Amino acid sequence: MRAVMCVVMFSLVLCPGGALKCYDCYSKGSELCDQTRVQTCSLLQNACGAYLSMCPLEYSFRSCMNMAVCQGWISTPGAFANCCSTDLCN
Repeated sequence: MRAVMCVVMFSLVLCPGGALKCYDCYSKGSELCDQTRVQTCSLLQNACGAYLSMCPLEYSFRSCMNMAVCQGWISTPGAFANCCSTDLCN
């Protein structure tokens, strides 16, 4: 029984199936990156995020991430962050 549970858990981690999908990109500059690809999120990445930093460095990215980490960026001075949890919402 233990072996069966291990196989099931292993399969869930490796087979994303209905996993969240987010846009993924990185760019330097003051505009939100728009050259995106679609990324399938891992089991621990339960949010799509978009982040734009205005100071001290100007850069942006969109990616899969953990919701708690993303929400922590919302209050970062000199930056804009958006967190969401539906496919391609970032």
